[in-house]
Amino acid sequence: MSTNQSSGLVNVIDGVPFTTSEVVSEHAGIQHKNALELLETHLGVIEAAFGKVAFETRPGYNNSHVRFARLTEAQSTALLTLMRNTPQVVDFKVNLVKAFAEATKTSVPALPSRAALAQMVLDAEKELEAAKMQAELDAPKVRYHERFVAETDDIMTIEYFASHWGTTEPQVRKMLIEKKIAVRRCIGKKWSKSKGCMVDEFEWRPRQGTRYVEWFKVLPQHDAPRHHNGQVRQTMYLFSFHSEDLAAKLGLTQPVMFEGGDAA
Repeated sequence: MSTNQSSGLVNVIDGVPFTTSEVVSEHAGIQHKNALELLETHLGVIEAAFGKVAFETRPGYNNSHVRFARLTEAQSTALLTLMRNTPQVVDFKVNLVKAFAEATKTSVPALPSRAALAQMVLDAEKELEAAKMQAELDAPKVRYHERFVAETDDIMTIEYFASHWGTTEPQVRKMLIEKKIAVRRCIGKKWSKSKGCMVDEFEWRPRQGTRYVEWFKVLPQHDAPRHHNGQVRQTMYLFSFHSEDLAAKLGLTQPVMFEGGDAA
């Protein structure tokens, strides 16, 4: 809903105060066409410093159209500085500054009431409590999908790769960062039960612009609980045929052997 108010020198529409070239010319004691010519002569400098000037038209005498400029406080002040400092112009400058100051005060939106603020706090607490409960319910499913679920036979989880090469998943992920093979990308927030607050939530991605992008596959986990922001979780898998390439890059030399001589 549009809200308008006017002080004669300054108008306010939807909380934005402005004056016009017609107001400036009338109170500065010059013809409007001369004010427009002065504005257009120095338009590039004014717009470069104070933003684009909005030109509009209104119905005039005998079906004519009157072109005028809508000016912010900075734009109108700049235009006035280009005029001679006659007593009339000086008085108008002072009055215009006062009018803009008054319009700015009256256009500040009202602050929410105490009751509204209290309700906002209650709503936020309810949302936070719901997020905590959902995070606790989802945690086992999230851990399961991140650690064990592979969509096809030609890819493996980082957990499986680590156990296959006789190390741990945290150690492998640490080396992925150190070797600049993969990165952790922040995708939002989640509730941390141990810390008792919302914390950043990350997903793993192969480092873009490197050959390692072809070693991994990122797949959406549609059956896993979604992130706090509603996004579908995505998990980074390793293509099985790049397992030895990654092991060599990380300095892992021997896969774990089961009894009977087969690798894990």
